[in-house]
Amino acid sequence: MNGFSMIKLTFTIGEVSKLLDIPIDTLRYYDKIGLLPPLKRDENKYRYYDLEQFDSLITIRMLRAMDVPIEQIQRLLADHNLKEIRSLLSSKQKDIERQLIYLTQLSKKLVALNEQFQRFEDSDTIELVKRSSSWVLLTDSIMESGDKRLGSKVQQQFRSINANKEWLAICHIISVVSMEHVIAGQYHTYLNNGILSTFPMEGEAGGFQRLEPCLCARKYAVIDKERYSELDHHYEKMKAFIHRCGLQIAGDSLEINLYNQYNKHYIEIYIPVAEQEGEGDGS
Repeated sequence: MNGFSMIKLTFTIGEVSKLLDIPIDTLRYYDKIGLLPPLKRDENKYRYYDLEQFDSLITIRMLRAMDVPIEQIQRLLADHNLKEIRSLLSSKQKDIERQLIYLTQLSKKLVALNEQFQRFEDSDTIELVKRSSSWVLLTDSIMESGDKRLGSKVQQQFRSINANKEWLAICHIISVVSMEHVIAGQYHTYLNNGILSTFPMEGEAGGFQRLEPCLCARKYAVIDKERYSELDHHYEKMKAFIHRCGLQIAGDSLEINLYNQYNKHYIEIYIPVAEQEGEGDGS
C-alpha cells in the first residue's frame, strides 16, 4: 500500500481548534459569514478542513491579532495582488513599534513607581537628586484662578491628551508652588495644577511643556486627604535641609501625587536648588 494514502489531510473542527488554538465558536462564525467555510461536510453535518486551509486560518489569526476587522480580512483574502496587504502591514508595523515604545516606558515606570512606594516607608529622608525629564500639561491653579472659563479650558486640554493615550496611561496629577511662595512659607498658594508624565511627547506638543532635568531636594510625604496642612512641616524640613547643604531654592516646587487611597495621598515633593550666590566662584 502506498504510504502517502495513510496521511490524514482533513481535520475535524475540534482538531483544527486544538491545533491552531482557535475557538470552535470562532471557526463556526468564520463559516457562517463565508470567511473560511470548511472543505466539506458529511451527512451528519460535521465540518472537515483541508490541510491547505491551515495557511488561510493562520493568516486570519495573525490579522485578527493586529485588530484588523473581519470585513477587511475578507477583502484582503479575495484580493488579486499584494498592494493592500503590504500597505496594511507597513501601517501595523508602525503601530507595533509605538506599542513597544509604550511598553518599554511603562516597564520603566513600574520599576520607578515600586522604588518610589518603598521610599514612603521612610518619609523623613530628604535627598539631593537630579529630577528626571518629563512632560507636563499645566493649567492655572484651580483654587487660585479667577478665570470663569478655566473649567472649559481644562476640558479642552484633556481632549488634547486623548490623542496620546500612551502618555495619559502613565501620568500623575501635579501641583506647582512658585519659588517665591515656597520661600515665604505660603505652601498652599498654588501657581499651577496639571498632569505630568515621563512618556515622551513627540512632534508638536501643543500646550505641553518639557521639564528639563535639574538638581532638586526631594522628599516623600503621606498626607491625610482632609489635612493638606500636613505638607507644611515637610516643606519646612526640606528648606532646613537645603540651608544645611549650603544651597538655595532655585525654582518652583513640584508636588507629584503618586498614589491615592480613600483617606491618604502619597506625594513626592521636588524643590529645585542651586549653590548660594557667592559660593563656589572664588570670591
